[in-house]
Amino acid sequence: MSRLRLLGALLLLAAAAAAQGIPPPPKIMRPAPVAPAAPAPPPALPAGPPLPFTVSHYNLKLTFNFPQHVLDVVAQVGMTAQSEVSTASFRLNQNLVVASVTDASGASLAPVRQQDQVLVTFPAPLARGTNATLTFHYAGPLADARLSPINGIRTAYVGPDGAFLLYPGEWFPLVGYGTDRFTATISATLPATMAMVASGNAATTPQPGGQTAYVFRQQQASFPGSVIVTPLKPQTFQTAGFTTHLYFNPSVPAALTAQYAAHAANIAAFLTDTFGTPPLDTLNLVELPADALPSFSSPGLIVLSSSSIGGAVNDNLLVDEIAQQWFGIMLSPATLDDAWLQYGAARFAESLYVQKTEGNAAWKELVTELEVGALSYPNTALSDSSRLYVFSPQFQDLNYDKGALLFHMLRWQLGDQPFNNALRALVNTYAWKPVSTAQFEQSIAKSTGTDLRSFFSQWYTGTAVPKFTNQYTVYRLGAGGYRVTGTIQQSLDLFNMPVEVSVFTDGATVTRTVPVSGANSSFSIDTAGRPEKVVVDPNDWILKSSPELELRVDLSRGDNLVAASDFPDAIQQYQNALKLNPISSLAHYRLAEAYYQEQNWQNAADEYRQAINGDLNPKWVVVWSHIQLGKIFDLTGQRDRAVNEYELALQTHDDTNGAQQIAQQYLKSPYKTGAAPGN
Repeated sequence: MSRLRLLGALLLLAAAAAAQGIPPPPKIMRPAPVAPAAPAPPPALPAGPPLPFTVSHYNLKLTFNFPQHVLDVVAQVGMTAQSEVSTASFRLNQNLVVASVTDASGASLAPVRQQDQVLVTFPAPLARGTNATLTFHYAGPLADARLSPINGIRTAYVGPDGAFLLYPGEWFPLVGYGTDRFTATISATLPATMAMVASGNAATTPQPGGQTAYVFRQQQASFPGSVIVTPLKPQTFQTAGFTTHLYFNPSVPAALTAQYAAHAANIAAFLTDTFGTPPLDTLNLVELPADALPSFSSPGLIVLSSSSIGGAVNDNLLVDEIAQQWFGIMLSPATLDDAWLQYGAARFAESLYVQKTEGNAAWKELVTELEVGALSYPNTALSDSSRLYVFSPQFQDLNYDKGALLFHMLRWQLGDQPFNNALRALVNTYAWKPVSTAQFEQSIAKSTGTDLRSFFSQWYTGTAVPKFTNQYTVYRLGAGGYRVTGTIQQSLDLFNMPVEVSVFTDGATVTRTVPVSGANSSFSIDTAGRPEKVVVDPNDWILKSSPELELRVDLSRGDNLVAASDFPDAIQQYQNALKLNPISSLAHYRLAEAYYQEQNWQNAADEYRQAINGDLNPKWVVVWSHIQLGKIFDLTGQRDRAVNEYELALQTHDDTNGAQQIAQQYLKSPYKTGAAPGN
């Protein structure tokens, strides 16, 4: 399903900066396509309790008026009552106006529209287990992002250049987002200049006037709710039995298109080795406009916005989307309280692939990024996800990041091969079915012979995280060497996990695994070299709190607030970060940027100076602080001082994010508000 990570701070900060002609600040985290949250999000989609009814099949007949941006749909909806149902509630894009709803006998039912809800009341209540078929006829314009279910992001569009109708766009009567599995038959007749791409088996029939009738049948219950109509011609690649059809614009270099196909095949092979039972051997990759949803995964179909495609293959994003062909499409969360099984699995797969292809340093940085997201909203348990709006940053951070860390910690606790075998067994058992957290726990416990009740109590239904400290004593051994004895301390009485302890010496580092249970757990480690320090969980296998992570969490929260144009609260958040580390160059730089966007030049300049005089972590803050100071001086009519700052930027020889060229350009011509670099 979707890679809807909300407010990946620096991306939207970059977008805001670009709108002012400001070169985007360098990214310190892996760039992730994001979707901005609505200022006042609608209520959370129903998830926790069982749905009153489910939809098993859609028959969707689409008619497009491309010049008028209009979609017209006749939707037959096959539903089953899970309890007695008098009124059925469906979600439907607010741009679409319902003309009629009829039952299987053709009798007219009077729908009631309440914003994005369509309420259909039956003449007599449907008893539990009753099957019913409703036929909706509706139409409306889908020209832009107005009234989009995800604020400011195009999720459904019709126009002269084609159409894209994505599952989150609620373009058909929807229940149980991401949880109610269904089959679908989707059909449309298109002009010769257009082709249709969707999930399922395709059939085409020539029609008069050079038109073509398309029918797509998805026979495995899943989420085949995305349709693309495009003038683009597919480029087909085959690698080791895996086929990719890429619908990319001609502006994308041929070499990059081929790289996407090769990387997709490599990722699919890696995920097959990891999860087993490949759900597909053919994948369609389709390019969407830059202002569309950055990425989304449907059965056999992945869409990527042009900004997501970029100038190089984003393997992290591609792994996320392809992994959801297994977790999310082939098996899916039973409720939104189980959503971490989908989104967390995607990011966990990403971490495994990063470790394999980029090494342990990149993997550990990604794990730290996951920890920051997981700690950003500390008071909500994963088991309460259904209370949150699906496209909110809180839902996203919890289920993508903390969810990934549950997989990560299980990998550590159970061991690589046992956990990998358990995941493969899970996929085989629940292929093309929903799975709950309880079923996941039972399956993994059975495969590994491990009691996981304590683990899921701590990490799924709980919210507390440990903060490790240690006390130790070093003894000289008579036969040579040293013995370090000590105690691992943390405040969670129910905590019960194996934890690594490393003793760093003047020679080799010695690492042992210590069973930690409760507030105090002892350890004893012998070393040949002289011990210099003891570190608990040096490889970040456990989600935990630390001053370094708390600093990054505050910065992440501040970045999110800046992206939402909430500068006063962002400033407060950055100031909180500075209380943790008063010399953090990054915190001062982010605070300066918030002041800059408020046009509070004096405070911005002060903070850029503090960034230059801080801990210089990361080092790029120096060159960019000088550039930003130069722009402030240009904007306040102090050209000589601006020139001095641009020259200081050049003297750093730091070319992060093209800084050297930009400094040269502003040396030639003063910066003006709204000007692109060099203007």
